[in-house]
Amino acid sequence: MVASLLVAGCGKKELEAALAEAQDKLAKTEKDLEAEKAKNKKLEAENKDLKDKIAELEDEIKNLNDQLEQLAKEAGLTKKELDELRAEKAKRMKELQVYKDLFARLKELVDAGTIKLQFRRGRVVVKMASEILFASGKSQLKDEAAAALTTVAEALAQVPDRDFLAAGYTDNVPIKTAKFSNNWELSTARAISVVTFMIEHGMPADRIGAAGFGENDPIGDNSTDEGKALNRRIEIILMPQLGNIPGLKEMLGVS
Repeated sequence: MVASLLVAGCGKKELEAALAEAQDKLAKTEKDLEAEKAKNKKLEAENKDLKDKIAELEDEIKNLNDQLEQLAKEAGLTKKELDELRAEKAKRMKELQVYKDLFARLKELVDAGTIKLQFRRGRVVVKMASEILFASGKSQLKDEAAAALTTVAEALAQVPDRDFLAAGYTDNVPIKTAKFSNNWELSTARAISVVTFMIEHGMPADRIGAAGFGENDPIGDNSTDEGKALNRRIEIILMPQLGNIPGLKEMLGVS
């Protein structure tokens, strides 16, 4: 009986240890779950910009439809005025479809947090953090960047009649190495690496260019580590079609 009690005592200690270990794992899992929820909430907020712009364009199209119907009923509406409104509606619908298609093609990468699709200064921007693409102070693409960049290249190549600019940016920490004497050179070299890769994976060479902006045009606070991380980025910009602006060609005197 004494031996049985001793064995039972040892079993109790082991069970208590196992229970404590399980509780620790549960606490860690709950913490990881909360962190993942917070990350997803942040991504949803960042994607809201593009969704809001799409909604804004849909409202504009509806308003144009309403104007067409109203003006068509009013006496004195010229055929030219009606045709201009119809042309504006068609242009907005075409632009809206470009954004919707692009968002759909890149949704998986957006949801994963690999890229961000945003409207900035009136342009659609595909933004990628430099840490995803490059090692610190380097312009050679990481091996793990290939899958994401291939998807981006294939998606952008399907956008008809539009050109793109890959723009490189850095934080404000000066760099001076044997290869790069300043941040301008580093940001430009990184943009060229991205463009070269994209051309090799389906992007027509005559529809994309590269530019480096160094530490200029920051989107974060360079006095914090978080802000610096935001500023170290590559943006692939969907260039506007200025030729579609009514009266612009006439003003410039070109056909």
